[in-house]
Amino acid sequence: MDRPFFYGWVIVGTLFMVNFATMATGTLNFGLFVLPMSDDLGMSRGFIGWSQTTRMLAGGVSGFILGRLLDRHGPRVLIAVASLTTGACMVGLVYIQDAWQFLLLFSVMGLIGLSAPGGLLTSVPVAKWFVRQRGKALAMATMGLGVGGIAFMPVTQVLIDEVGWRGTWLVLAIVSVTLTVPLAVLLLRRQPEDMGLNPDGAPTELPQLSQRLASREDHQWTASQALHTRTFWRLILFFGLLGFAAGGGSIHRLPYWVEQGFDPKLVSYAFSADAAGAALMALTAGFLVDRFPVRFVALASCLGFITAIGLMLIASNAFYLFASTILFGLSVGANMIVTSFVWADYYGRTFLGTIRGIVLPATLVTAGAGAPIAGYIYDAGGSYKPVWWILIMLYALAALVIINTKAPQPLKPQGDITPNPD
Repeated sequence: MDRPFFYGWVIVGTLFMVNFATMATGTLNFGLFVLPMSDDLGMSRGFIGWSQTTRMLAGGVSGFILGRLLDRHGPRVLIAVASLTTGACMVGLVYIQDAWQFLLLFSVMGLIGLSAPGGLLTSVPVAKWFVRQRGKALAMATMGLGVGGIAFMPVTQVLIDEVGWRGTWLVLAIVSVTLTVPLAVLLLRRQPEDMGLNPDGAPTELPQLSQRLASREDHQWTASQALHTRTFWRLILFFGLLGFAAGGGSIHRLPYWVEQGFDPKLVSYAFSADAAGAALMALTAGFLVDRFPVRFVALASCLGFITAIGLMLIASNAFYLFASTILFGLSVGANMIVTSFVWADYYGRTFLGTIRGIVLPATLVTAGAGAPIAGYIYDAGGSYKPVWWILIMLYALAALVIINTKAPQPLKPQGDITPNPD
């Protein structure tokens, strides 16, 4: 296998493992900690929701800086430092006694950018290494999240049953750091040009191939230029709506099913199926966005979320449990690819980290607001059903926004860098 082609996929494989390990850090599997930690520490659902809020708000604060650092220096040191810091915070969770300690540790995890949702540190490098095969490469790397969810959901529940929630945080911290740091330091690089290579592994001695790559690279938007397009703000609205809805369901879907009378282990298996669906659809969506407009994949994701939540409202047996979680996972998988792909597809890869860093605060703030608001609605009425109806409306509105959000018009040629607002 040619070295130029091979090394791009080494980057993808490494980021697959980083994403895999991220699922041990209290993302999808955090829902399993809600009941034991709330019972042990005396925290309400609304307060526990603030843990995700602080993590996301902190991630929003640091997103712009991390994006610029990715553009300038790449992910190598950033991911290693982020993994070590996240691991240290997870060890800190073993010893917490007060609520403020809980929020402080989650805010630090968000600040360093690896465990906060959004995938900035793991998706931007892939988009810089690939153009023609960007969707497929993002799908391969993103599958690590789904596979990690499949692995860590049941493992987390077993560990909680055997060693308690404190011991579980310690074990998961060791696992995540071990899987992430050595690979990041040894294998990750900023972009192919730093190694004398072209995107997609195109050899430099084949100029006609390089021209074909350049055809998708004609318009490299700066952050300032992107901000002056209506498309940029429509995407902000779309991801803001999705973020609020995702935050509202993130940690509350799992305890909802348990309180519906389902065995916690069965629920953990269902959420492993959720993660499996995400992994499968991430792979499928990666191929689809290389061939069809990305907004159609985003629309399908919204419709999937609406159906999955509708199934939660009428759930009466295990069929509904698994059907809802699998469909939700499929929708998450599609949305993960959309989130990683659309910014590079619409605005190019040169300033992608900076652009994503500007976007991240808006999406994380809305996602962070969703978790505690959903918790307080539950605390006030003793039911999650009003929350699910709100989420259905949010996903429906997001669907209307994204189907009307096309790529911005190309920049004006010959020195006039002022974009033509779409």
